[in-house]
Amino acid sequence: MKTDSLADLRQRHRGPVIGPDDAAYDAARITFNGMIDRRPALIARPLDGDDVVSAVGYAVESDLPIAVRGGGHSVAGHCMGEGGVVVDLRLMRDVVVDPDARLATCGGGALWEDLDPPCLRHGLATPGGTFGDTGVAGLTLGGGIGHLIGLHGLTLDNLLAATVVTADGERLRTSEEENADLFWGLRGGGGNFGVVTDFMFRLHPVGRLRAGQLVYDVRDAVDVVAKWRELMKGAPDDLATFAFIAQTSVSEAQGAIIAVADFGDYGDDAIADLLSDPEPIANTLRPMYYAELQEIFGRMPFGLRNYWSGRFLRELPDQLIERSADHLGAGVPGSIMFEPIFGAAARVPAEATAFAGREAAYNATFIATWEEPADDDSRIAAARAFTALLEPWATGAYVNYASESLGDGLQTEYGAERFARLRELKREYDPDNRFRFNHNISPD
Repeated sequence: MKTDSLADLRQRHRGPVIGPDDAAYDAARITFNGMIDRRPALIARPLDGDDVVSAVGYAVESDLPIAVRGGGHSVAGHCMGEGGVVVDLRLMRDVVVDPDARLATCGGGALWEDLDPPCLRHGLATPGGTFGDTGVAGLTLGGGIGHLIGLHGLTLDNLLAATVVTADGERLRTSEEENADLFWGLRGGGGNFGVVTDFMFRLHPVGRLRAGQLVYDVRDAVDVVAKWRELMKGAPDDLATFAFIAQTSVSEAQGAIIAVADFGDYGDDAIADLLSDPEPIANTLRPMYYAELQEIFGRMPFGLRNYWSGRFLRELPDQLIERSADHLGAGVPGSIMFEPIFGAAARVPAEATAFAGREAAYNATFIATWEEPADDDSRIAAARAFTALLEPWATGAYVNYASESLGDGLQTEYGAERFARLRELKREYDPDNRFRFNHNISPD
C-alpha cells in the first residue's frame, strides 16, 4: 500500500477511511452472512460522490480491486473484498421525493426502509423487495422481485436514471437518453461497471390493500403449491402471491406458506381455492397499508450463516413440486421460495434490460440459514442439491440470490447474446476488471 497515496486520500476523503489497524475495522467488515470473514486493505465510507471518486482513484493508484457495499444483505458477501478497497456507501442514504412528478432519488447506500416511508407519505411507492432492510442498490442492479411486480414490474424496470463512478474516476449520468448503453447494463448486470452513487425511480400510487399469509401443514405442501401455481397462471396484475415450503432450524417458520398481497380488493373470491381442501391452519389476511406489507416477513438477522441457491424456471410441473417437498421432507432444514415472474414484469421485452429472467415464469430458491460452522457442509450440499433437481426446467439463475460467484457460468445464466453485450460494456468501462467482487463479467 502506498503510504503517501493513503495520506492523500485521508486529506481528500471527508468520510471515514478505515484500515486494518483502526479500532473500527472489525466492526466495519462484518456482513449479513456470518460465513463471510474477509479482510480488505481499506474501507472507505464516502459522504458524497466526490468521496467516491477519491476512493476509486486511490484504489487505481494502488492497483487494488474494488468492492462496493450498498447497505443490504449481499448473501454472497461480495460487498467485502479480500485485500481490496471497499467503497462502503452506507452513509449515503439521503432520499428526495418529488410527489408532483412522482419521482424519488436516493443515495447508493439507502435501504428500502429509508426510501419507502418518505414516498408513502404521499401515497406513492416504487417496486422494492419484500424486506425493509434490503439495500436499494443491490436489489435494483440485479433485478428486484417484490409485491408490486405484477402491477409495475421489477425494481429495475422503474429505474429512470443513475449516476455511476467508473474505474477511471469519471462520473456518468445514465438514463435512456444519456449513456444509454451503460444504463442498459446497470439494469441486470450488477456492480460490474462502477459505483452507483444515486438512483432515480418512477413512483406509483399505492393505497390500502389486503395482505397476509396463509399457513398450512407442511404435509399439504404439494397440494398447496400446485393450487398456488394454478392461481398465478391467470392472476390479475394486482394480485401478487408467493409460495414457500419451510422447515427451518433457526426460526419457528414451518409448513407451506402462501403470502398474499391483494391490491385489487378481491376479497376471498380470487383465492377461494386456497382456502379449502386443505384449509390453512392460520390465516392472517387483513387490510393494511403498503408500509406494513413491507414488514410482513420481519427482518433478516445479520450474523447467521447463509447459503442460497436456485434457478429461474420455465414452468413448475407437478413433478418438480413433489421433488421440492420431498427434498425438505427428507429432514433437510431450509426454506424453498417460489416467486412468479408475471404481469408488468413479464411484458417488458427481454432485450430492454440486461436482466436475465424475463423468459422465466418463476424463480425458485433454496434458503439455508443456520448457526453452527460444523453444519456448513451439509447445509450447502442441501441447497446445491435442490438447484440440481431444478435443472430440467431451468432457464438461468437470479444473481441477487446466488451465494457463490457464478464466474464463467454467467454466459449460461445471461444467454450468449446478452452476455456478449455485457462483456463489451465491461471492456469499455472497466477494462482492468477493477470491480471484480461481484458475479463477475470478465473483460477477457
